[in-house]
Amino acid sequence: MRFISKIIFFIFFSQALIAQKLITGKVVDKIYLHPLDSVEISINGKTYFSDANGQFSFIYNELPVELIINDYRYFYKKLNLINSEIGEIKLTNRGLVLDELIVKTDLFSKKLKNVSLATSILDDIEFRKNEGEFLINSLNQVNGVYSHSAGYNTNRITIRGMGSRSPYSTNKIKAYLNNIPLSNGVGETTIEDFGIEILDQIEINKGPNSSIYGSGLGGNIVLKTSKNFEKTVNIKSIFKSFNTYQNSISVSKKINRLNLLLNYEKIKSDGYRDNNTYDNNRVFASVNYEINDYYVVDFIYFINLTDALIPSSLSQENFINNPSSAAFSWKNVEGGEGYNRSLTGLTFNSKKDKYSSTTTFFLKTFNNEEDRPFNHLKEFSDSFGVRHIGKFSLNSLDLSYGLEYSGENYKFSTWDEFPDHVDLYTFNQSLISQQTQDRKNYNFFLQVDKSFKNSFLTFGIGSNKINYEWIDETESSSLSYNTKTIISPRLSYNHNLDNISIFGNISHGFSSPNIDETLDENGLVNPDIKPETGWNYELGFIGTTNTNTLSYSINLYYMDIKNLLVAQRTDFDTFTGVNAGRTSHPGLEATINFPLLRSQNVNITSSNNFSKYWYVFKDFNNNDIDYSQNKLTGVPTHTSNSKVKIDFKNYVAQISLQNIGKIPMNDSNELFSDAYSVINFKISKLFSFKNFDVNISSGINNLFDKKYASGIVINARGFGGMDPRYYYPGLPRNYFISLNLSI
Repeated sequence: MRFISKIIFFIFFSQALIAQKLITGKVVDKIYLHPLDSVEISINGKTYFSDANGQFSFIYNELPVELIINDYRYFYKKLNLINSEIGEIKLTNRGLVLDELIVKTDLFSKKLKNVSLATSILDDIEFRKNEGEFLINSLNQVNGVYSHSAGYNTNRITIRGMGSRSPYSTNKIKAYLNNIPLSNGVGETTIEDFGIEILDQIEINKGPNSSIYGSGLGGNIVLKTSKNFEKTVNIKSIFKSFNTYQNSISVSKKINRLNLLLNYEKIKSDGYRDNNTYDNNRVFASVNYEINDYYVVDFIYFINLTDALIPSSLSQENFINNPSSAAFSWKNVEGGEGYNRSLTGLTFNSKKDKYSSTTTFFLKTFNNEEDRPFNHLKEFSDSFGVRHIGKFSLNSLDLSYGLEYSGENYKFSTWDEFPDHVDLYTFNQSLISQQTQDRKNYNFFLQVDKSFKNSFLTFGIGSNKINYEWIDETESSSLSYNTKTIISPRLSYNHNLDNISIFGNISHGFSSPNIDETLDENGLVNPDIKPETGWNYELGFIGTTNTNTLSYSINLYYMDIKNLLVAQRTDFDTFTGVNAGRTSHPGLEATINFPLLRSQNVNITSSNNFSKYWYVFKDFNNNDIDYSQNKLTGVPTHTSNSKVKIDFKNYVAQISLQNIGKIPMNDSNELFSDAYSVINFKISKLFSFKNFDVNISSGINNLFDKKYASGIVINARGFGGMDPRYYYPGLPRNYFISLNLSI
């Protein structure tokens, strides 16, 4: 009998062993597929953790199995496994633990703690998508960055004070969409045309520290697009104050080695101010094909169609008493712009054991017509180029090289335009000016990275050259401007200790003048105009406590800029440039993140960014007036942004406080804007069903209805006896509600 019992037990035990099966999976970073270690994974109520290679395993008896990732460092993910194949689980980092962030400052991805330059990541990008947050508003929360915002279509981004003297557009800061340069031939950058919906990550490299993205004094902004979304179809509808609608639909599909993504987005708004309507349509398409394990081809196409009226800036009296008004001259003519912008890029990626490369061919077009109080502007641009980066891996030594070339053909004309006295619906036009410009930019770089046991040493050198040639058809003259080849070296070192990384670097950079800045007051080329150049000295720390209860990053830097380019206004739309002196840019940037409460059901976290600037004109003499030792115009004395977020099951709530210091509005420092603080609140709820998800979000911005200036025109001048118009008013209290359906 005992023998029979043993046989029966053995049979049942064997069947139980046969029924149990081992499943292995892997968690990786969504953008660069970097393996993620120590990720907490809950499977049918039991807890598992990924290892150093991102892998985990568990035993199950029957399917389906519910897998939940509720690690506070990453966005929540829930999977119902109906078969034994998991594959890679892609996670998006919330940005809370800084040294765990994955970035791509060189050719390959690495953790932020192993990077030897000042890099910030826009955190919580998935949460921002739920409200369709405006990209410029998001950047304003990053330390070291400040954006002067005049509306959806007029913005000026500054990084560490660079670009603050550009009159109305972002200059001296390069931007990239993946590997495609977005800046035009004179260094102007427009990133507000891109919606946050198509982006997976936004990386901001501050200062002239990155060889791979050039040696610009202001640094660069890199937009990483999505290859596909979690669901096949995403439909989003958002309603905001001022009769603003923001709707989008996305379709994505992975078919074997092929990733397809198509996104359409429309924004239509009456605007807060008079003469402030905005109508925007944009389409983004992406095709990613993995030929094999070594070669990948990427194709992207983007087109943006915009029709917007321009309220322009206000005098102090109107800013205080009637901030929703438009400048009289612009409202009187219903001034505005209508433009279309397109971008096409084809990228070939190769990755082998010892050599990897990325080669991109790109084509960009831009058409614009603008009605202005003083004339009618027509402009057209088409540009093309190539960007190639290669990397050799030789044991503990990496050798990288690259080149970037872009050529742009730009045409513009200005016209007098007025209604015909007989037929009010036709216009007579007389030509004022007409120009054709040929702009060429060349950039080469070489970089050596040496790895030691706990440290990294980098030496890089960049070579940059610009060439402008143009024909003034109204004057029947041709002009040209060339810079000498500018050599910009970089030396940096990163050392890893147990819970902290320390880096230091010394780097050189430059910013080229635009064409207007190369001309004198007579419209002739000034051969003495030089590019701005400077050195950057920096020391940085990034680390966490043993239990990840505190994550921090601190950067101390000093930039010394010479040949300061000053744009002097000589008429309504005419500027000339002079090299007027030297500026000093010492600063401090800090990020401190920590959890306030961590439990199985509730996570409460705090994220805090702070910047302090002591920027001054070191030696600045303009029109025989000495401004030396004055504060740098157009840059706040400090910026800070603090957020508290509560994650409770499928609810997410966030309250944020943004504080901006006073801003010098003219070089004499006689006028300053007021410092201000703005509080925002938003909440969202995710409803998960068997085949689809629904996310409902709502929020209030500027909760206490603070009156403030969101943008400043520096050194504004009054014409015709009018007061100078320095101010772009920020939005009063405003609301949004959104519905996001994912199938």
